[in-house]
Amino acid sequence: MAADATALGDQAADYTARGAAFRTTETQLAREAERISQLRLGAFAIAVAGAIALIGGWGSRPVALVALLAGGVAYVIAARRHAARRRAAAWSGVRRRVCEQGAARVARDWNGLAETTIEPAPRDHQFAVDLDITGHASLARLVDVTSAGPGRRTLLSWLMGDPASPREIRDRQDAVRELGPAVEWRETLTAHAWSDSRRTPRRTDVERFLQWAERAPWLVERQWMVWASRVLPFVIAPTAILALLGMLWTRRLVPPPGAALVSIAASAGKWWAFPFVAGLLLTAMTRREVTERLQAAMSHLSGLSAYAAMLAHVESGSFAAPRLANLRSRLATGRGAARELRRLGSVVRLAEVRYSPMGHAVLQLLGLWDLHVLAALERWQIDSGTHARDWLAALGDAEALSALGTLSYDNPGWTFPELTEGPPRIEATALGHPLLSATQGVSNDVTVGPPGTFLLVTGSNMSGKSTLLRAIGTNVVLAQAGGPVCAESMRLTPVDVWTSIRIDDSLEAGVSLFMAELRRLKRIVDEARDPARSRPLLYLLDEILHGTNTAERRVAARRVLTALINAGAIGAATTHDLTLADDPALDRAAERVHFTERFERKDGAMTMTFDYRLRPGLATSANALKLLEMIGLGDETG
Repeated sequence: MAADATALGDQAADYTARGAAFRTTETQLAREAERISQLRLGAFAIAVAGAIALIGGWGSRPVALVALLAGGVAYVIAARRHAARRRAAAWSGVRRRVCEQGAARVARDWNGLAETTIEPAPRDHQFAVDLDITGHASLARLVDVTSAGPGRRTLLSWLMGDPASPREIRDRQDAVRELGPAVEWRETLTAHAWSDSRRTPRRTDVERFLQWAERAPWLVERQWMVWASRVLPFVIAPTAILALLGMLWTRRLVPPPGAALVSIAASAGKWWAFPFVAGLLLTAMTRREVTERLQAAMSHLSGLSAYAAMLAHVESGSFAAPRLANLRSRLATGRGAARELRRLGSVVRLAEVRYSPMGHAVLQLLGLWDLHVLAALERWQIDSGTHARDWLAALGDAEALSALGTLSYDNPGWTFPELTEGPPRIEATALGHPLLSATQGVSNDVTVGPPGTFLLVTGSNMSGKSTLLRAIGTNVVLAQAGGPVCAESMRLTPVDVWTSIRIDDSLEAGVSLFMAELRRLKRIVDEARDPARSRPLLYLLDEILHGTNTAERRVAARRVLTALINAGAIGAATTHDLTLADDPALDRAAERVHFTERFERKDGAMTMTFDYRLRPGLATSANALKLLEMIGLGDETG
């Protein structure tokens, strides 16, 4: 593999050392929090004892009062410090986990990486399934250090969507180069994304929030309701209090101090119900619409405060790359993304009073609480709702660039490819597979193109043919996302990647393996022939039509390859059929390379080894019969 094993060892050691430091800090803070918790409990006990003594008249009242006040103050101080220590310990724990996951990525320890909620790629995607873009040991899992919302959505769109323009890719590369060494900035962003994964909204939650943010307001367009909700509480609350005082004094038959107050209370007892009834009528008139909109806000906005810290962190960054500077300017629109999301979070917390029925009922009856909260939410929609979509899109870009920067840091031996113009061509030296560790992978020099040619890869079973195709495709995907590639150098023209490597039949759809592959190949040929195509097509085909007999497979494979060559596509195909390129048209187009193996007999047993080195020309050996012998079927006859 192109990445230097020593450098990768240094990266893993760095992750391990910093993870251990965060673990030490986490443990220390947790112990401090436990000690403060005990002090808080003691302060609470002193305050309770003082209150009991004061109420019961036991002992010295001044001493009891001092105990109550001192215990109460000490309890508040201890509670605040305890909460601060717990937050700090939790933050150190998240930073520790970020470092531990970094070490697992460097080692390609797929079982050590935390499971993510990345959805599997569609089965009919043009390359994602074949190239392991998603899944257990996948490119997305290797790169993903993002939140479950805009960051992951953006990253997957870069890996699986249409390639960006060459200018856009170069801008991303500049940003990723700058972010690679910015370890603290990147890991802090990741830690914010992971700090409360249960509350961080998923992609569908984010889209619902954006739809809510862009929704037309209802209450603020009815100004009479807004003004009524502002004025009525100043009438309802005082008259209700006066009426209550009047009823209490009347019931007790004890005149209050002052004849004026008696008169006011008595009068209030006669007409206090009128503003109260007006408030009830306004509540009834607006109940359905207000309830629906508040419930929508509380369900759609839950957890979005987790993004406020991420937005603030992105806003705080100072980078030279134009793409990163542009992100900061996008987040500064309106009153500022982080500030506005925090403000929205505060309003939503006010709406959550509805979860406390008794308290909510009092606030609604006396102050028309829901109307004030809805008005505040709609003012946020008016002020910031139109900016929210671009804010979260900018956050997604920042997370995706940071993820590619992390990939660059984790693999210091990788390089950034050069994008070229002209006839489509891919040239790479020491190209390796990104999903293999430095101790597993083997690198090879590879050239695909120009049009009119194709790379014909031959070799025996398990020699590395399919892995080569995946290495080419996966590195092209990374290159066109703006990230580094697993190679010493790479030059390519932008292409659309199409593959036929991992084909499955479908019992449910009644599609055989042969028919499934035929359909896939037809899609690839049709795409290559499409006159509206803006980029050339790169095809990667593994054992074309291996589900039928040799004679028909050879004819069909030649037709498919000829059609792709005539359409101007470039690509590579693997085969066991050494006569596939005997056709004159394919003979001129085929660039023949192969893998081989070595057999040795030790202690009476046959062993087979591969060096996975790509060599020019056709393969000269096969291993199927020897593999049968290795598993004990070599002597079978019949």
